Amino acid sequence: MLPSVNANTFTISAFLIGYLLIDDLNPAEQNAIGNWFMMIGQVLCTNSAQQQVLNNRNNQEQGDHVVNSDDTWQSLKRSMHTINDELDKYP
Repeated sequence: MLPSVNANTFTISAFLIGYLLIDDLNPAEQNAIGNWFMMIGQVLCTNSAQQQVLNNRNNQEQGDHVVNSDDTWQSLKRSMHTINDELDKYP
């Protein structure tokens, strides 16, 4: 459900919930609730950031292995052709 919510609607809903809570809470309660929500946000951000790091590392290792072996092979073939071309120039 959450990923399919329009960005504007998602932002406005957060604003409205925060605004509605202002009237029912005193400043100390607002501060406590606000910090609690920020802590939830920090946990979600920290978890997702670490997962992105692991995914990127995983993708890079898999991609490097394939790309490096193909690139290495192609580079060796080009080098061999260049060496053969140079050797052909001499009797």
